[in-house]
Amino acid sequence: MRTLLLGAALFVATPALACPMADKAAYEAAADKVEAATGTKLAFTVEGMHCGACAEKIIAALGAVEGVEASAADYQTGEAKVAFDAAKVKPAALIKAIEGVGFKAVVAS
Repeated sequence: MRTLLLGAALFVATPALACPMADKAAYEAAADKVEAATGTKLAFTVEGMHCGACAEKIIAALGAVEGVEASAADYQTGEAKVAFDAAKVKPAALIKAIEGVGFKAVVAS
């Protein structure tokens, strides 16, 4: 019974994780910010994302890198996008940030 209640509490407490449509809407809003940013833009293929919390870890990791203007990640497509100041940060540092939170990333072709 406790497991059932804990599961229900987690479902209620984390609606974005429980609702793929909410995750997609959040990704699209973040991706729009990336597109609107003035910096250099890159997309990455990311392996290992399986939920909204994974995507949030990647967004936070990229956001912590000096020179990043905006970032977005979508666990459903395995894609991350970032806008950054190329004078302050190189793509290798962005990949390192993603790998630092437990995921494998490569620049998308």
